Amino acid sequence: MKTESKSKVKKNLKLKRLTKSGESSLKKAVQNVTEILKKKEEDKKVQVKKEEKLKKKEQNLIKIGSLKKTKAIKPKAVPATETKTERGVVYVGHIPHGFYEEQMKKYFSQFGKVTKVRISRSKNTGQSKGYGFVEFLHPEVAKIAAESMHNYLMFGRLVKTEYIPPEKQHGGYFKGGRWSMKNYPKLQKRQKSIKANNNPVPNKSHKVFVKKSIKNLSKLSNKLKAAGIDFNIKLGDVQI
Repeated sequence: MKTESKSKVKKNLKLKRLTKSGESSLKKAVQNVTEILKKKEEDKKVQVKKEEKLKKKEQNLIKIGSLKKTKAIKPKAVPATETKTERGVVYVGHIPHGFYEEQMKKYFSQFGKVTKVRISRSKNTGQSKGYGFVEFLHPEVAKIAAESMHNYLMFGRLVKTEYIPPEKQHGGYFKGGRWSMKNYPKLQKRQKSIKANNNPVPNKSHKVFVKKSIKNLSKLSNKLKAAGIDFNIKLGDVQI
């Protein structure tokens, strides 16, 4: 008994150490994300100031009249690769029970802006398959989130995360409609079967079932009468 209690205490201490280390790594990751976002905002401000200076120069040239002699300053053509908005996608595996789309979006939003969340579910039952994908607005934030959340202890399970670079991404991560109780496939099938059974026009199988049940009940009533028990049985409008 003493050895079992000691082993339990050791396990609890390991779990506490893992959770503390995981929380500290999360705090560091969030700090790194905030620093990256601040740098991006500063770069945007610098670009805006440069553009404002160029506009002022153009306006001064127009006033002087020298713009007629000189060629109009055209903005530099941006390559097609730079115009594409690259998003950061993270694969999330070993998802614990209860940690679904809404909870994942709230939790991962502490790293940065989350644009899409999808958990892979069964088409028949609607249950989670234990893995999903999270899309971030910035790929740098997605990298930090994947590094900090890999092997993170959550509800007794080690969550597995992996960053998917843009060159390896495809359009199948977030395909299909969003899962809900209304779009639950098994529930839809069940509702169709209920409607078919409650149809006012009876099917052939239903008629056969009624005939068999009347025969069985008539046999039972005859046995009861033979035993001296007078018992009336009704099946809908039919008296047996």
